[in-house]
Amino acid sequence: MTEQLASATRTAVGGRRYIIGIGLMLLVTLGYMDRINWSIAGSHIIEEFGLTTGQYGILTSVFSWAYLALMIPVGLMADRWGARLLLPISIIVWSIGAGMTGAATGLTALVIARLLLGAGEAPMYPVGNSVISEWAPRQERARFTGLLNAGALFGPAIGAVVAAYLIASLSWHASFFILGGVGIVFGLIWLLVYNTPEKTKWLKPAEREFILRERVDPQVAAQGYSSKPLTLPVLLRTRTMWSLLIAHGCAAYTNYLFLSFMPLYLEKERGLEGLGSGWVTGITYAVAAVGSIILAYIADRLVPADKLHSGGRRKLVTTAMVAALPLLVLPFVDNVVAIVILIAWVLIMITSAMTLNFALAGDLIQGNPSKGRVFALVQVGGNTFGLLAPIVTGFLVDGTGSYTIPFILAGLLLAVGATLTAKFSRGSLASKAQD
Repeated sequence: MTEQLASATRTAVGGRRYIIGIGLMLLVTLGYMDRINWSIAGSHIIEEFGLTTGQYGILTSVFSWAYLALMIPVGLMADRWGARLLLPISIIVWSIGAGMTGAATGLTALVIARLLLGAGEAPMYPVGNSVISEWAPRQERARFTGLLNAGALFGPAIGAVVAAYLIASLSWHASFFILGGVGIVFGLIWLLVYNTPEKTKWLKPAEREFILRERVDPQVAAQGYSSKPLTLPVLLRTRTMWSLLIAHGCAAYTNYLFLSFMPLYLEKERGLEGLGSGWVTGITYAVAAVGSIILAYIADRLVPADKLHSGGRRKLVTTAMVAALPLLVLPFVDNVVAIVILIAWVLIMITSAMTLNFALAGDLIQGNPSKGRVFALVQVGGNTFGLLAPIVTGFLVDGTGSYTIPFILAGLLLAVGATLTAKFSRGSLASKAQD
């Protein structure tokens, strides 16, 4: 009955808050279009600069060096300054990095451009998830996070096709110039449209009141510790925090493997060339994006509201990681249609696992002013593994001549992440930190 009443209330107040959810999805979509653009252009970059696959993997990971180094600082900035200025600045910085990639004439220039791209994209998830904590009622957190993370699939889906077309009709350099320009325009639009719920003029008063009332569990709000900021050392003394960030890394490893190497894998291992590789990559990511949004919506309805603050969502994270384990059979499948279906399935599951893990982190820190640094730590886990994925994969492919071992390694990491989540991702982070 309570659930029906809450659903009726959500319907009555309207859904303008989802403008922010869609805006976050577009934000991440643009970021990942720039990332997949690099992968689609990979064979051209390797040829033009005379790289081995291992060297290409290292150059790919340069993005993650800056991304990872700035993750904690931008999490702290998110807690202090918010998203209104931080996100537009980051979008414009990474868009300049994209343009510089197209203009690069040597390896040094490419490294600088990759560093700038990583630095610009560093605020995307910590600040984006802080926005969700501000705007999403607690029982809608997974679907808001699902929209955010769907951008990580829509970006490659759209970007793979657009980049393949631009490269085929113009050049790989032009694809970076054009996508960089689009990013700058979007950054300016975000600056004009976004604010907190309290200050947003286009939000109806009833919906504003609903958001402010429902974004924090009353049981959590009543606890004194929930208002006390938590330092990074305090957070890192909890098993829950370590479980969240390592599990995120285990899922992110597979995500970065596909993001960095899917076009090359399809070209070199499966015989798809140029536009064919771009279209297959795009279709795979598009199917995965729709599937992950649907699963996020379903997930919000599976966990009772009174179980969220204690980690009730962890079972869904575990289930999604286990469901991605068919990745292990990918090297042994020969049919192209079956390969596309299998990759799409794995992407749906790892994206859902990461979506739900972010939502779980939000559940466990809800009402606390330290949310930006918590999300940053989760992203540090994801991007530490993400930094390693292209390097390890590149050298394993150089050493073995195939992608079999890289895919098996990714599957084993998913099993580790599922185990950690099931065992340790529970209980309020704030309360544990006070123990």
